Amino acid sequence: MSDRSATPVLDVVAIQAALRQRVAIPDAVFDSIYPATHRYRSEVHWTPIDVALLVSEWLASAPGGHILDVGAGVGKACHVGALATHVTWSGVERDPTMVRIANRVTRELGIESRTRFINGEALGPDWSPFGGVYLFNPFSEAVYAATPEDPIIRQAAYIHEVLAVERKLVTLRTGARVVTYHGFGGEMPAGFEMVESVPMHGDAACLWIRHETTTTCKT
Repeated sequence: MSDRSATPVLDVVAIQAALRQRVAIPDAVFDSIYPATHRYRSEVHWTPIDVALLVSEWLASAPGGHILDVGAGVGKACHVGALATHVTWSGVERDPTMVRIANRVTRELGIESRTRFINGEALGPDWSPFGGVYLFNPFSEAVYAATPEDPIIRQAAYIHEVLAVERKLVTLRTGARVVTYHGFGGEMPAGFEMVESVPMHGDAACLWIRHETTTTCKT
C-alpha cells in the first residue's frame, strides 16, 4: 500500500529499479518527478501507485500489447505501467501543458520506446487498435472545475463524453481488457464481463474483458 503523505525523495534510478520490481514506492516520492505546480491534483486526480501497479498487471496481457489511458493528465499511470510491464502505453490528454510534462518525464525515465502522449480530446483517437483501455473517471475534473462556463453546459458536455465512451468501447476487439477506477460515469456495454473487482482507496478498481463484438446494447 502506498503512502500518499510520505515526503522522502528518491532519485530516478531508484524509482526505475523499484517499479521494475513492482515495488509500491510512496506516491509522494514518485510524484516528486512532476512539477510542484501540478502536484496538488495528485490526491484526487492522479492514480495512486498501488492502483497503477494493479492496473498494469491486469493490462499486461491485453491483446496486441498496446494500452490507451483516457484523460492521462501528466501521464503517471502510463509511466508506472511502462516501467512495470513490457507493453506499450499511450495517453490522450486535452491539456497541452500536461502533455509536455508527460513527455518530459517519459524521457527522464527512459521509456520513450513504449510510452507516448497525444494532445487532443479523449474521444478523438480510434480506440479499435488498442487491446487495453484504462478509465479513471476521465471527465470528472472538468465538471467540477472552477471555470466561468455555465455548470449546466459543463454537465451536458460530461454526459455527451460519457455516452461517447460507451460507443468507443464497443469498437474494441474480442479479448480486449478495460480497467475502470472510480468508474467513468457510464455503463459498460454488453459483451464486457467484470472478472475482477478490488476495493482501493474508498472505491474499486475493476477489470472487464470483452467476450464478443456483435451487440451494442447496454447492460
